[in-house]
Amino acid sequence: MPYPKDIRSLTRVRFFAALWVIFFHWRVSWNVNVDQYTGLFESGRLGVDIFFVLSGFVLAHAYFNKVRTGKFDYWQFLVARLARIYPLHVLVFGFVGAMLIGSAFLGVPPQMDAFPHGHILPNLLLIQAWGLTPGATWNVPAWSISAEWFAYLLFPAFALLGLKFANRPVYGFLLGLGLFFAFDRLYLAMVGSPLPSATDNFGILRIVPEFLMGFMLYLIGQHFTLKARWQRVGGLSITIIALLLAAHWRTDERIIALLSVPLVFLLAELSRYAPATVPRFEPTEYLGRVSYSMYLWHMPFFMAAYNILEDVLGWVSGPLSTLPMLILLAIFLLVCVLSYHFIENPARNVVRQKGNHMIASVRRAFSGAMAEQTAPPQLEKRTS
Repeated sequence: MPYPKDIRSLTRVRFFAALWVIFFHWRVSWNVNVDQYTGLFESGRLGVDIFFVLSGFVLAHAYFNKVRTGKFDYWQFLVARLARIYPLHVLVFGFVGAMLIGSAFLGVPPQMDAFPHGHILPNLLLIQAWGLTPGATWNVPAWSISAEWFAYLLFPAFALLGLKFANRPVYGFLLGLGLFFAFDRLYLAMVGSPLPSATDNFGILRIVPEFLMGFMLYLIGQHFTLKARWQRVGGLSITIIALLLAAHWRTDERIIALLSVPLVFLLAELSRYAPATVPRFEPTEYLGRVSYSMYLWHMPFFMAAYNILEDVLGWVSGPLSTLPMLILLAIFLLVCVLSYHFIENPARNVVRQKGNHMIASVRRAFSGAMAEQTAPPQLEKRTS
């Protein structure tokens, strides 16, 4: 049985991965030091690895058949991916800039070392995770969007490896796993930290092997499936428990990151045999679709909201208790839902439409120029 067109379980996990990253950043303002009791929230930054493996799987699911049949259009692919990530990224980046101006106007000068002018252009060009801007600055989570863009640009290379290993995808997966450990040794030599610590400082090294493993997981699923329900449910349950315990016990972060691999595969297997009829509205699936807005907005929103509450209104001082934090979370989710419906989706459609129109125009112009160059010379008519 093939995977369904919309793998709903993978959409749902996007929400939980985004929430894990959000709690990692927000926990520093809680009035309880949760890190004393568990490493679960401290490990939340590793939710990004789930996104990287997931991205490789989903894009293979969406495009590999086109690659195999010769129908893959690289430029349309790039337009679609840029339309997906760039408009909201630019908007949130602009919001951060406006927030800095506003805070200075209100007499609350920001710490400008976190917003260096030299990092503006790399952030706008989505190359800040390519080793050009060491140190996470501006909208910090956007480093992973830069890494994703790097993987999109390299998609033909992943596709070629997919074609090469289409009948032996396990070997392709082992290649990705080998690259993970090779890049880990490289990053240790360069920075002194394991690979899952890579962000703005060469985060591209982190995504390449994980994206490749996700890509190969999809191809493995074309040859191998878990038909028994107990295998899918049992395997997924064991993986989730192992992931939570590994995070709680602060196990080596490379192990936590690699647990994203069976998590993505088993979730996809769960959707393969899911019933065709589903509820019209499923909250976690819906929030999974909103997760990109959640991911990009969560730090600027919290900085703006907390500074207003503390420095402007004077309503809070120091760490937040449970109730104010829950209120902020509810307002944040509402902002993200509005962002998804009124900014992210409309902008994506506009950029995709304009981009494809531009590609078509360039191709028509190029074809016309080539036709003129190759047309046979016309013989002049002679008159007697």
